[in-house]
Amino acid sequence: MTQDVSLAYQKELDVRNYEELENGFQLASSFVQKNYISELTSHEVVPVDADLDSATIRQQIRLFKVGKLVYDKNENSIDKLSSVYNALFNVRSAIIMILDSDGEQTNLYLGVRANRDEKNINVAKETLEKSFLGNFPGSDIENLRNPQIEDLLNRSIDVKRNGNSRVISTVSGIPSLKDSNKENFVQGMEKLVDAMKGENFTAVFISDPILHKQVEEMQSGYEKLYSQLVPFAQCDFNFNINDSQAITDSLTLGFNETLNESLTQTQSFTNGNSETKGSSETKGKTRSVAGVAPLVGAGIGAVFAGPMGAAFGGSIGSAAASMMGSTSESKASNESVTESHSKTEGTSSTTGKSNSTSTQEGKSETLSIGNTKGIQLNFENKAVTNLLEQIDEQLKRLKSSNDFGMWNTACYFIAPNQQVAEVAASTFKAIMRGENSSIEHSAINTWTSEQKDKVSEVGRYLKQLKHPIIDMKVENGLDMPYVTPGSLLSGKEVAIMMNLPRKSVSGIPVLETAEFGRNVFSYEDTENDSKINIGKVFHMGKVEQTNVAVDIQSLAMHTFVTGSTGSGKSNTIYKLLHELNRKHIPFLVIEPAKGEYKKIFGGREDVHVFGTNSKFTPLLKINPLRFPEEIHVLEHIDRLVEIFNACWPMYAAMPAVLKEAIERVYEENGWDLELSIHIEDTLSFPTMHDLVKVLPEVIHESGYSEELKSNYIGALVTRVKSLTNGLVGRIFSGEEIENQYLFDENCLIDLSRIGSSETKALLMGILFMRLQEHRMTNAEEMNQSLKHVTVLEEAHHLLPKTSNSQSQEGSNLQGKSVEMITNAIAEMRTYGEGFIIVDQSPNLLDTSVIRNTNTKVILRLPEGSDRREVGLAASLNEDQINEIPKLKTGVSIVYQNNWLQPVLCAFEKYENENPYVHKEDVTSLSQNKKNTGDILKILLAGRMTEKPYFNKSEQEINELQTWLSNTNLPTSLKQNVLMELSSFKNKAEVKYWEQSSFDELSNVVWNLLHGDKIQKYAKAAMSFDQYNEKLRLALKRYAALEENYELEQSIIQCLLYQHSIEKPAFKDFYFNWVEDARQKERYL
Repeated sequence: MTQDVSLAYQKELDVRNYEELENGFQLASSFVQKNYISELTSHEVVPVDADLDSATIRQQIRLFKVGKLVYDKNENSIDKLSSVYNALFNVRSAIIMILDSDGEQTNLYLGVRANRDEKNINVAKETLEKSFLGNFPGSDIENLRNPQIEDLLNRSIDVKRNGNSRVISTVSGIPSLKDSNKENFVQGMEKLVDAMKGENFTAVFISDPILHKQVEEMQSGYEKLYSQLVPFAQCDFNFNINDSQAITDSLTLGFNETLNESLTQTQSFTNGNSETKGSSETKGKTRSVAGVAPLVGAGIGAVFAGPMGAAFGGSIGSAAASMMGSTSESKASNESVTESHSKTEGTSSTTGKSNSTSTQEGKSETLSIGNTKGIQLNFENKAVTNLLEQIDEQLKRLKSSNDFGMWNTACYFIAPNQQVAEVAASTFKAIMRGENSSIEHSAINTWTSEQKDKVSEVGRYLKQLKHPIIDMKVENGLDMPYVTPGSLLSGKEVAIMMNLPRKSVSGIPVLETAEFGRNVFSYEDTENDSKINIGKVFHMGKVEQTNVAVDIQSLAMHTFVTGSTGSGKSNTIYKLLHELNRKHIPFLVIEPAKGEYKKIFGGREDVHVFGTNSKFTPLLKINPLRFPEEIHVLEHIDRLVEIFNACWPMYAAMPAVLKEAIERVYEENGWDLELSIHIEDTLSFPTMHDLVKVLPEVIHESGYSEELKSNYIGALVTRVKSLTNGLVGRIFSGEEIENQYLFDENCLIDLSRIGSSETKALLMGILFMRLQEHRMTNAEEMNQSLKHVTVLEEAHHLLPKTSNSQSQEGSNLQGKSVEMITNAIAEMRTYGEGFIIVDQSPNLLDTSVIRNTNTKVILRLPEGSDRREVGLAASLNEDQINEIPKLKTGVSIVYQNNWLQPVLCAFEKYENENPYVHKEDVTSLSQNKKNTGDILKILLAGRMTEKPYFNKSEQEINELQTWLSNTNLPTSLKQNVLMELSSFKNKAEVKYWEQSSFDELSNVVWNLLHGDKIQKYAKAAMSFDQYNEKLRLALKRYAALEENYELEQSIIQCLLYQHSIEKPAFKDFYFNWVEDARQKERYL
């Protein structure tokens, strides 16, 4: 019974109208969740308005083709894309994205659409271009011309391509992030492209802006709906029952007497008549384009008017494209007749008398006996609660639109068949769905080839890049507005749905780059005159107009340039040298590979070119044992030995033996090693030929075992002797190129034609040593400004990375030698000498090279340890280090130690090529032959039956002596010949004319004519006549003898005699040759 009472009281207390709730709840739930969106294909498509169909591309559409996308890995691309779209929202422009794939290549287009106003569409186009490139610097977008846009739309959105009807699928719904932390964005458009690889399809994304006023109306409607639904979400009932009993006893006695007399007479009459007739009828039908109106009342009442208007407002679309429609009809009639007459008469008379007596007595007694019972009931309507939560979410989204804008957005997939269209739509929907996508219902609608009329009509809308309008006809007592497949999305949600590929796909390269400085800022301000411009700032894949200027004086603290083959190292050096030359700073380039520099600078009149092959360049000539007078001889010897240690594998006592041999050579040449003076007035320096002769003597005189001596001779003597033969022998000669040409003017030294890396390293080291001594000798003051730069190409030949460990046989000689060279490089800064050290691999170089260079220029490096080693030295962070292998050719990371941050620099291609054209010095060759012939004529004149007539002036003899001084003859032999030439000049006498000096004469002739070469050529002869003929032919190559048979015969005898001395086995041949000559009455 109590329960029945409770229910009765509940019904009595609950005044809510549940019938109204049920009706309104069904409608509100439907439109808040947008359940109707899945039924679009079952309704008719509203025909395209004539005005809309006649709009031209020029009036309303602009498109860009995306060629390349560049991202900054430290910035969120979704947020940046949201900024781009928000900029377009501010100018009231629709956003268009088209993804067009032919199965092999995919093209991406971004664009804008305005409402038939060419001025507005141009503003929108500029906004998109500048905002996109501002947020994604380095990306490439191509502005399509109107005919190109028309061709694209006709080709990709044509629903009747090649006469076959195509299929259109649309995706509607709310996109959201799968990972709310945004750490790993996995919803990039490349996922769709990769999934649909090999399929022909077009995806068209359309987002129309929703006006702020409309958003406010939607928000108001949702709030009112929320307020009206809240009472139905939860309710609490409290019921209490109380039983009680009460007894009361009372007595009342009273007497009243009243006498009244009254007379009243009244008469009234009324008569009236009236007649009215009338009728009215109203019919109306309205439809408007441009304007989103909320759905008001009409069956739901004021409670649901606002939110239903919100739901419909979003689905109808923006001010650009939506259409609303309504119809009404009413009919009324009335008729009335009225007639009236009135008459009134009245008479009144009253007499009254009253008496009253009252007596009252009372007694009360109450007794209460009863029970009290209570019950509390809580009710919750979960369906209403869930709907309220969804309204809350919608309100949050609407609030977000105040910051990022609100859009009506949908995606359309056009494909040759239903399968491809639905697979693409399903794939895209799955990619876009995230944690908060369930706020609204999502759906895929497909207009198939069986619905040709609808497909055709939808295609006409899409060609105008507008949402198709659907006529929703439902039996719910409402005048339903037209709707579109679009969903209301905030700016952030649009950036998720219409996002860009995050990884490269066919047709759309995607790069992820690290950020570098965009200006050169340093801790110290320097004048512009002390800087050189080397290129332009390269930011996020694009060349900017900001110059990259490096401080010239910082270059005096040396520069390191590195990059793999083809990365642009050489062009970088060309640009540096060119700019330095403009500041009147000369250069020396030591190039052990390729020989490119002479093709760029070699043809300039102010550039000297030397090389190792006289057929292509003038021959480099340098004597390693020569040094400036201001340098101490022992100082020079120490440097030279260190150079050998750095370039050759030396072990055990080899360096000590080599040093002893070099010291002895100087002593035999007349040098006092302690005082560093030459005994003679004229300075004379030994050559490598002298060292080759002395070195075996030093080894034999040592106390080493015979086996060790043999090893040293095989390893050390053989190496030194190789420096006296071939091209290298001609380079290491007594005849030297002046230091002024090498170290004070522009000079290129091409070592590329030397095959041995050890020999290249040795040549580089000796040049380096000579440069150091030259700078030390000519230093005017300390800490000079930059006066000269030296480029060391392929520097690992001279400065290889060495181990710090020491062997049992001795210390790490090569490591110590390299350390000596690097220290010398560091010290030469004080003389105004700057080094530009160039190499492909930093990992091959001694670490001090990278550490002691103030300027770093880093081009593309694919190897990990290389880029890490040099990157850390250039103050690069991890992302910037990882950027090194992706650098374009000609783009480098530049950093000077006083800069705040490194910058990317694009070096311009050096175009001022002035190639070197070699002209072989025939005059010099013929002069050498003439000088050799003249000296031979003088030295062998005493052996002639008739003394030759010499008409040589003192000047000509002096010239012969000068020429002889610069030859490669052993120093002692050369000095002897010079003395005899002086004797001939002064006394017309020569010691070699005496028979007792025949041994010395033969040695001189052998060395003057390179007897070993001539002998090797002639030894294959089969007879003495053939042998003589070969020897005479060889003599004509080396000396001008003027067909003097007797002189030739005497020279041949000297050559054969000297060969028999060096090779005792040849003595029998020599004696037989002499006998044969006498028998044939030849001169001897």
